[in-house]
Amino acid sequence: MTSKPRQSRAKRKTASPSINALALQPPVVVEVPKPAAWVQRLSATQRIALIVGVIYFSLSFFTFRHVIANIPLVLNGEAVINGDELVPFFNPNSQLIDQAAGKFNQLTNGYEFRVRYSILTTWLRYYKVLPFALVLVVPGVTYLSYLFVALLLVRILPQYKPEAVYQLTAAPVLMIFIIMAYAKITHFYTLILGFSLCLVSITLMTYGLIFPQKNPYKPIIAACVITLFNPAVHYLILFALYMAFAVLTLVVMDGIAVFKDGSWRNIYRPRMWWNGWQIFKKDWRRLFREVRFWRCVGAFAMLGLGTLLPYALFVKFYALRGVPNLSETVPGDFYFIQDASISLGHVLAFDMAGIMDKEFTGDYLAKVPRYSNMIYMLLLFIPLFLKRARDEIFHTAELKAFMNVMYVVTFFTMWATLGYSGPSWLPTFHRTMAFISVIANKLQSGVGDLVVKLMGTIVQVLRFPHRFELVTFMVATILISISIIWLHDTFMKKGFGEVVWVLTGKRIGEAKSKLKQKQTAVKKEAGRFVPVMMVLLFMVPIFSNESYRIVFTSGDFHHFLTPYPVGPLKEVKEALLQLPPGKVVVLPPTETAKVIVDINGVEHKFIDKFHIYYLDLPSYYYGLTGDSDNKHEFFLMLRALYYQQPWWINIARDLDLKYIVVNKELVANTVGGQEYLREVERILIPELDSRDGYVKKLMENESYVLYEFTDLPTAERVPLYLDVDWNSFIRILSSNLELTRYYDLRHTMVVGDLESFDSLTLVTDDEHESALDLYLKANKTQFARPSSVILPFDPEQISSSYYLSPMFRLFQFFSDSKYNRLDMITPGLWGTIEGGFIGVPREAPFRIDVTLPEAGEYHLLMRGAISAVDMEMESKLFAEPLRISLASDPSNLAFFDKRLVFSSSRTPLDVSQYTLKELGQLIPTDVVVVNYQYQFFDLGVVTAGKGKYPIYFSKLNDAPMLVEGILVIPEEAYQNLALPANVTVVQPNELCCGSVIMQGEEP
Repeated sequence: MTSKPRQSRAKRKTASPSINALALQPPVVVEVPKPAAWVQRLSATQRIALIVGVIYFSLSFFTFRHVIANIPLVLNGEAVINGDELVPFFNPNSQLIDQAAGKFNQLTNGYEFRVRYSILTTWLRYYKVLPFALVLVVPGVTYLSYLFVALLLVRILPQYKPEAVYQLTAAPVLMIFIIMAYAKITHFYTLILGFSLCLVSITLMTYGLIFPQKNPYKPIIAACVITLFNPAVHYLILFALYMAFAVLTLVVMDGIAVFKDGSWRNIYRPRMWWNGWQIFKKDWRRLFREVRFWRCVGAFAMLGLGTLLPYALFVKFYALRGVPNLSETVPGDFYFIQDASISLGHVLAFDMAGIMDKEFTGDYLAKVPRYSNMIYMLLLFIPLFLKRARDEIFHTAELKAFMNVMYVVTFFTMWATLGYSGPSWLPTFHRTMAFISVIANKLQSGVGDLVVKLMGTIVQVLRFPHRFELVTFMVATILISISIIWLHDTFMKKGFGEVVWVLTGKRIGEAKSKLKQKQTAVKKEAGRFVPVMMVLLFMVPIFSNESYRIVFTSGDFHHFLTPYPVGPLKEVKEALLQLPPGKVVVLPPTETAKVIVDINGVEHKFIDKFHIYYLDLPSYYYGLTGDSDNKHEFFLMLRALYYQQPWWINIARDLDLKYIVVNKELVANTVGGQEYLREVERILIPELDSRDGYVKKLMENESYVLYEFTDLPTAERVPLYLDVDWNSFIRILSSNLELTRYYDLRHTMVVGDLESFDSLTLVTDDEHESALDLYLKANKTQFARPSSVILPFDPEQISSSYYLSPMFRLFQFFSDSKYNRLDMITPGLWGTIEGGFIGVPREAPFRIDVTLPEAGEYHLLMRGAISAVDMEMESKLFAEPLRISLASDPSNLAFFDKRLVFSSSRTPLDVSQYTLKELGQLIPTDVVVVNYQYQFFDLGVVTAGKGKYPIYFSKLNDAPMLVEGILVIPEEAYQNLALPANVTVVQPNELCCGSVIMQGEEP
């Protein structure tokens, strides 16, 4: 019996229905969904790239899901995202456009140079844009970096499947940007965005320099242009550093090749040089395009002329306009570098100093390295340390050059990241430079000075060690990707046993190997899932760390990005807008180890700029990047408030403070960190309430109290200079709280206070010293401060600028703790002639370069505070080295028993029984030095021609001293020195107030 062959199920489903069936049923139109046409046209690698982008943005939406949920609150003005230095701005005119124009900022009473140098991306901090920027910019720049890294690897590693490259590159790039977001989320618009752009520049420059192509200058020019528009200045320097080491490596390789082929033997022959010149003249375009050495020359020229020079002009004439001394805002001394150093364990664990570790531990760097992350460092070095991997990956001359460049840069940046971290015997980059600089400085010669200046310039440009780690991270995205691509390829070709053998040198069982060989078909089918599994396994080490899991699964970075409800602060602002205009300050300062607890019970970390920007009224900013004059004056006010001494009223009035807002939400941080002004938040309201004759409470809500200062001056005031010791200064200001109604306080450390005046009232205990102060202020070019080039290398010279950034560190000078490295108690920078000094607590050399304006006879006067020291001076100004002994007058500086130094019954010690060496051994363990006032010390008279003369000092004992500098004054002027005619000397009891009634002032 015959029968039709059985049809498959698929064919039965698609078999044509009978004619009768068609006649009985109405026609049915079935629409089969088809993928979009543009998706169908994408190649496999493009589809993978698209999927990776979707994953990146999906992860961002998950990570910032609570931020997204709170966007309506932000847009309605009910809350704002604000965390530490991630400060939103609210008024584009006063807080962005005016600063971009270089105008003086009335809100902060200074110039906002950080707004200007990152002007291209600062707009992302606008409070309504900020939540969207966080959610979109971070994954966007991550994706941009992924695309360029993957494209570079596809181009230079054609032996591997492009699909695998695009799949496996996603994980290392994501891992690095997770670390960057964890550490630098407060500066995502500069540091994270700039990191991505710098990585793009590195991929382009590397490809253009090393790999032959028709037009290598297209990627080179693109790299230079992208670097020029990088919003963070750090990356311009780091990119130049990367390029310098890349070019150096390539030139050395070319030099070795010349040596090996023997052509170096012809180098002394003129004919060879002549022929080379003829070839260059005839075919220089081809040489610059095809010869690697000349490509390096051309790339360097483009970087210098097209990037570095324009940016230098931008910084000089725009970004830093109005900033007189950047080193005071961002100092670069030994201890600042030490604080920015990262230990070897942290470097190997890819730990970066950042804000989230500070939120968890109180310090910017994790207490213990995240050891699980060291797996990534092992992956980074697989191509270098495994010969088989090295031979399979870098099998061409160009790839070998690429490998050398990558690992030279990696080793140098890791070495430089260590800074001054322990152990002390480890010869890090900074210690090596310090060793060379200290030896060169001791030579006291032109060559030595040149070496020290060169080393100092390098450190000042590169500054903080942790910045080098950024380059390590960039290179890691490339090298780790190469490692896992190679591991994947090895696995797919030869199985897991081969990978184990390559990595460990051990063979797994033969039976297992034969079994796997029989499963070729199954393996091929499952191969598409291997990259996915590898990516998932790759992310296990980083998320085995609890802090990373908490931050990236919380939805708002562990409350760090939880919007702050501004309702109570908005009430304060509305009240202020109904009042007469005036300066507003919010107290206590938030830039210490303190946190804000909002009305919902959520903790926030602020800096003082947030309140300034939100209120959008004239104020003062005296925090980390604030103007130094603001820091000096608010140091005085906070010092008085903290000790509940009423003379703060005179300082507040002198600052023209109209309104004081007290923040009741401020509490001490419970996670640690250096806390200044301990419990100041409990002092302020009782202190202000007790001064109701001068301040009046206007309003109070659950978070803030608003006070008005009711006793401001109503007429022009008389300039007053109190050239007295610290105790007398406090006594004068405390004895008459109406003093600044009539007098305008002038301070030596405030720029512009004493440089010029029509008239000046002076209270002094030494008219000659005051005359020298005023002469110095009028002739500032004749005052030489200690040389700063050695400060990054010498721990025995302590720069006061370290304690001015932030200003709250100045309060450590009132203690005898280990944090006061001066070994001397001194009232901050009050009384200093130029707002700074160097402390030299132990035996050490230092140097001051004085300039004689004309040939003649000059008196040399050192200004400072000196316990009791022996010193040697050497200079061309002296016929031979001089030995001198210096000590401050007992009225200006005293010694106390360490056990009684903070007791009200303390009395000064008589130290005349000790030799200088014995006294140095007693300080600071048994004896504490307290400075009350700076003074001039006579160094003698010299006769010399016009010019610059270094003076080398060798301090011979351990007693502490503070050195401000040396005044060079013509001998004739010194002998005839007197107070200017427009200066009136009065006694403290002659001050104020009925005798000084200005026009318009009521008696």
